[in-house]
Amino acid sequence: MRQAPPDSADLYRMQVREMRKYAMFTLDRDGILTSWNAGVQDLMGYSEQEWLGRHACLIFCPAEKAQEICESEMRRAREDGDVTDIRWHRHKDGSEFFANGFLSALRDSNGQLIGYSKILSDETARKTLQDSLTESNTALEQFAYAASHDLQEPLRTMSAYAQLLSRQYSGKLDAEADRMLAFVVSASSRMTSIVRDLLEYARFTTEEGRPDSASIDEDLEAALSHLDEAIKASEAIVTHDPMPILQVDRGQIVRLFQNLIGNAIKYRKPDQRPVVHVTAELKGAEWVFSVSDNGIGFEPSEASKIFEPFKRLHSDTEIPGTGVGLAICRRIVQRQGGRIWAESQPGQGATFHFTLPASSS
Repeated sequence: MRQAPPDSADLYRMQVREMRKYAMFTLDRDGILTSWNAGVQDLMGYSEQEWLGRHACLIFCPAEKAQEICESEMRRAREDGDVTDIRWHRHKDGSEFFANGFLSALRDSNGQLIGYSKILSDETARKTLQDSLTESNTALEQFAYAASHDLQEPLRTMSAYAQLLSRQYSGKLDAEADRMLAFVVSASSRMTSIVRDLLEYARFTTEEGRPDSASIDEDLEAALSHLDEAIKASEAIVTHDPMPILQVDRGQIVRLFQNLIGNAIKYRKPDQRPVVHVTAELKGAEWVFSVSDNGIGFEPSEASKIFEPFKRLHSDTEIPGTGVGLAICRRIVQRQGGRIWAESQPGQGATFHFTLPASSS
């Protein structure tokens, strides 16, 4: 015999009122709490009697800003229909917990506002883990900076002595000894380059940003000035569309363009003059910049890997480098609040795209 399905009252009791994992409640138009569920008591410590009839600002912190935060959230829900916030909230005993909240405006059949509904989930454990990982990453970045800085002096000494030995004894020993000396000089030089780039990569993770109102045209031209020798040597043609004015760290944006355009020149076809074009297009809430070239390109499957530190698609004998440049580009773009990605096909050039928030205009 089939059991009769639960009626609407039973469904409400099971799905909402007795739900303990999430705090689910409603507010009237003025922010007064009008309903309660078991999750309210589990997450915030309030019984039904202690909860109903009070203003919803009691869950926000800091206490002196609670009313303002609550009214701002209700206003955004009225205007947009719903709003999500992830912030610290206040428990009945005054302690704080980190929660993900979702507030929706409730309207009648005529579209008139009648109140709000809210769902809260406790994310304190996730926040604690995230903060711990951030702290560990910061410590690791600081170690990488310190280690690469301290390695420079002994590497300089080793490289200098290797070159001295090569100059003084080259041709005076047998061919095998000359080959070994050349290997030592080459390896010490490459290690110096790796440590230098590692230091720069670490610096971009530990330095504070320096936002400034910047004409991206000027930053792009500054990058081209730094690349003047490479552009002339390769006879590259570099052009760009008009660029916007944004609130960004100028030094980092110059380095971003310098790395991307420098790579376009470096990875050129041996029998073809490099052509590079830079564009900027406003799309919604962000500017999308693109740096396109006619170089050797790469497999699409490699597009995400090339932004990893020390990831290279070619050996150092084929095309010199350390594989840090694009990793620095990713760090710069992320610190400016944007994204970066690449598109390419072997032999058909490549296009590197990155975004910067339009709100920084």
